[in-house]
This record gives sequence, structure tokens and C-alpha cells, in this order.
Amino acid sequence: MTAGVLAGTGASTGEQAAPPGAAPPGAVLPDRAALERIRGQLLGIGYRITGTWADAEDAADEALARLVALDPSDAPRNAEAWLTTVATRLCLDRLRRRKREDYIGAWLPEPVDTALLPAELAEQRDELRIAVLLAYEQLGPEERAAFVLREAYKLPYAQIAEALHATAPTVRQWVSRARHRLQTDLRPPEPAPDELITRLVEAVMSGDLEQTIAVLTSDARVLSDSNGKVNAARRDIVGARKCAYFLVKAMELAEGAVAPVEVNGEVALAVVSRGVLRVVQAGVVDGRVDRLYFHCNPDKLTRLAVPEGFAAGG
Repeated sequence: MTAGVLAGTGASTGEQAAPPGAAPPGAVLPDRAALERIRGQLLGIGYRITGTWADAEDAADEALARLVALDPSDAPRNAEAWLTTVATRLCLDRLRRRKREDYIGAWLPEPVDTALLPAELAEQRDELRIAVLLAYEQLGPEERAAFVLREAYKLPYAQIAEALHATAPTVRQWVSRARHRLQTDLRPPEPAPDELITRLVEAVMSGDLEQTIAVLTSDARVLSDSNGKVNAARRDIVGARKCAYFLVKAMELAEGAVAPVEVNGEVALAVVSRGVLRVVQAGVVDGRVDRLYFHCNPDKLTRLAVPEGFAAGG
């Protein structure tokens, strides 16, 4: 958290202040430790809603800055609920803006090194997987936010409704619909176990096309996120044979520079090809690799602790 946001915070935690216009005498902000904890929660909310860590950080810090800047007479009764509402609305603004922007090729959520995630998110890593965040992309903005706030943080429907300018019954419908879709047509692939990753890497590095195909589902898909900033496939590659051929050819250019990294709580591979860093993750369906996510955009690889000698950009 920036020092500017923390400067001037109060010394108490919990529900310290009154609603706007009716603050009791001596109302104070949560203390530094409480704000650090709340910021971790805001980051988790923001990352799930926007899919980018940069937007999550911006929203969390802007919400905290707004709280600190309030006149004591306008202090919220419940600082945490107030911050959650403000950060959620900021994240929705960023999500809608990003959806309107042109992006070259596939868009993938920003990968984050597991070790860099706040402690508050340590027990939620499975919900932060790239496959899960990518499934959220198919939900409407309000539907996505409602689902995140209810399912991940168990917030009351009334509080979510206030944050989203909706009614509690509408929020219930959004959450129910999102839950159903994420369990059916939007169900994300499972994390790839280490042994399956090992089999895939061995097959690809040996150049064995048939063994590579054997590790993939028949309708496997490769998605590459580059925004045109590095050489990468701009369209999804679909089908086991096409994916296998792509992987084998890509590995031929990898200069032998491949190393495991942990991203969003699951194993990934850092690969250097023609001097450009790529991070590859896999999703599994019925014991085979069904999705391969190639993170190639250097702007979205800044929160990864890659092995020494690896570098983003060419």
C-alpha cells in the first residue's frame, strides 16, 4: 500500500464511523493493519472482476485514498463495506472500458506469481486460476461482480445490491445464473497435475507429434495473448493435431530455455523463444490437456518471478 494512502489513518478497527452527515464525535478510520487486510480483500475482488492485477491495484488504492480524504463528518459507518462498494464500482468501470477497447488476438487474464499474492488470498488460489477468471469473462459485468462478492466473500445480498445499484432479488438472480453457467457451459478446465505437464513437455521436446496428440483432448485449443506486441498466434488453434504441431514447432524455437514457475496457484512453464518470454499454462478435461494458455504480452508479464536469465521482451 502506498504511504500516501496510509498517512493519516486512525487508530481503531471495525465499524468506527457514522453514515455521511451524521458522524459521531471522535469517529476515526481503521488502523494501518486493518487497512492492509482490507486492501488484500479489495485486490481479490478487483482481480476477479477485472482479470488484471493492475486494475485491481488501481481500484483498491483509489478507494483507500478516497476514504482517507473524507472529512470526518462524512466518514462511513462501516469503512470496509464502503471501501468494497467504491472499489467494486471502480472495477466495473475499468472492466466496461476494457471491453470497449480493441485488442489484437485472444485476451487472457493477467498472470500473477503465486508468491506475490497477498496473504489474504492464500486460501483462495483455486478461484484465482486463469481458467476460472477466463470463464468469468463470459458473464455480464454486474453478474460477474455479484457472483464474486457473494460466492468468494459471502457478502449479504443487500450490501451487494447497494454496490451494484440493484435490488436484492435482482442480485440473487445474477448470482444464481452465474453459478449455473459456471457449473455447465462455462465450467472451467481443471488444473493440470504435475505428471501430465511432465508427459506433455517430454512429448513436445522430443518432437513426437503422436505422443503429444495422445496427451491432448480431441478438441484441444491454444489461446495466445500478445495484443500484437510479439510474434504469436492471433487466432485460436483448435484440434489435437493442429495444437500438437504448433507446440512441437514452438519448442523447436525455444532455444532449450524452459523452466517451471508457479502462477495463480498452479504450475506453468516459462519459455524463451527468439529472445521473447512466454508463460504457458494448461487446463485439463477428463485427464487430458484441453486448453493451453500462452501469455505473451510483455505488459502482462511484469508480476512474475521468472528464473534468472529469463526476461520479458525481445
